[in-house]
Amino acid sequence: MPLVPSPHLLVVDDEAPIREALTAALAQGYAVHTAASGAEACAVLRSHPVAVIILDAVLGDENGLDSIPNFRALSPAPIVVLTGHGSEDLAIRALRARVAEYLKKPVSLPDLHAVLERLLPREQRPSELIASACRYLDTYPPKEFRAAALARQLGVGEIHLRRLFQNAYGKTPRQYLAEVRVRRAALLLRTTERSVKEIALELGYASPKLFDRTFTRLMRVRPQAWRRQNRATRAGQATPL
Repeated sequence: MPLVPSPHLLVVDDEAPIREALTAALAQGYAVHTAASGAEACAVLRSHPVAVIILDAVLGDENGLDSIPNFRALSPAPIVVLTGHGSEDLAIRALRARVAEYLKKPVSLPDLHAVLERLLPREQRPSELIASACRYLDTYPPKEFRAAALARQLGVGEIHLRRLFQNAYGKTPRQYLAEVRVRRAALLLRTTERSVKEIALELGYASPKLFDRTFTRLMRVRPQAWRRQNRATRAGQATPL
């Protein structure tokens, strides 16, 4: 299977923690660009071949839907509207703006992946087998991971699954899962007061020591040091996906 360039996504949201969380959730399968305003989003659209736009309905003092005509003039990419302030009027406006999908926050990650797979041109979609495996791994299952069990669940051999992952992402399913868990851990370390032990157990590590080794290997810094260096303000705490 030849390597296929990752489809480009544009996340438009005025809240930095939301942009970071969506980027972390989608970065394995997509090239994710972000913008905090309609103007920033237009600059991205002029520079990159964006396949799907994920747009917050409220961008600070802006109404995100007001930017849609400008987006349409620059790109044919379908638009997925996310909102934490759902109302009938907003839904009607989104419908009239011909958005492709309308999802409420906090958005379900499997639902978002399913929407993206549906909206992407067929030649840009991950194979259904890989997409199914990624949907499972993206939830960072809180238990010991066994590639053979995942392969059986998908109806393929473990070696075949590993080969597909290597071709698509340049890594094994276990390596993919480790990166998913570490990105989630980094977000929790930065935005919560949970202890390293609590985070390790939540993400499925058998021991804090194993978590510490994995985090340090991938991030090149130990969890507590990363927390001190990247502590977010309490006002900027992320909304869970």
